[in-house]
Amino acid sequence: MKIVVVGGVAGGASVAARARRLDESAEIVVLERGEYVSFANCGLPYHIGGVIADRSRLLLQTPESLRESLDIDVRIGQDVVGLDRAAQTVTVREVATGREYTESYDALALCQGADPLQLPLPGIDLPGIHTLRNVADMDAIKSRLDEVLAAAASRGRAAKTVVIGAGYIGIEMAENLIHRGAEVTIVELADQILPPLDKDVSIPVEQHARGRGVELQLGTAAAAFTQASDGMLRVELNNGQSLPADLVVLSAGVRPNVTLAREAGLEIGERGGIVVDTHMRTSDPHIWAAGDAVETAHTVLRPGEPARCDRLRS
Repeated sequence: MKIVVVGGVAGGASVAARARRLDESAEIVVLERGEYVSFANCGLPYHIGGVIADRSRLLLQTPESLRESLDIDVRIGQDVVGLDRAAQTVTVREVATGREYTESYDALALCQGADPLQLPLPGIDLPGIHTLRNVADMDAIKSRLDEVLAAAASRGRAAKTVVIGAGYIGIEMAENLIHRGAEVTIVELADQILPPLDKDVSIPVEQHARGRGVELQLGTAAAAFTQASDGMLRVELNNGQSLPADLVVLSAGVRPNVTLAREAGLEIGERGGIVVDTHMRTSDPHIWAAGDAVETAHTVLRPGEPARCDRLRS
């Protein structure tokens, strides 16, 4: 039995580890596009904020440790760009060299997660505007924050930061930016922070945030980004206001990464995720999927009812 897992980190590493415990003789290959596997996603904002000072504490496993402990063949820098369901193969491109090769499978697990929403706004690609999804993003944000904090201090002021989106990542980023001594404004389209929660639950968090000095712009959204001659960014809001910023962090939600699955003809659900059954099997009996890219049956409604819930996190 040869099991190929597309994507490492949380879902992919968990699938591979569970597969090894169920079958000691299986050949297990994990193909990860990035440079790291099994890192602590939730800790990324806290390294930026200095709460987790040691970066290495976020890196839970390496290809070498997974090979040694579980005999799993983990290959980083490998981007899966094609899926042939009839031949039961995937096409892999080496990120560093561009070389492509084919990998066969008996069972395939798609664990590619989700990608940050790219807001189609003027100026979105300006330097100093970041998203946080992986270790490389974390390093880039921390480096930029270190620079703007030092520059602002030399001018006798606090660094100004704007967080777009008040979901879980946005709130964690605001917390850590405040911890580093920056001024923080959160811009949220909804009329509350933490939109997935009931408003009466979010109100105490909102009060705490305001008490820590966070400015909240609720019920509004970013409309454009510009850059002044001094390098400062301007976040133009749809209510007519303009916010100065040394650093902007986009946390407007994520979209399931289902390009490979869609192109291969797997069933995609109403919310844009890969449809799976209670065993996480897709519409192809040889392919499973897990993580932020899937839709699962509703935990409250009866099986077979049409309503579904996705697993996207804002």
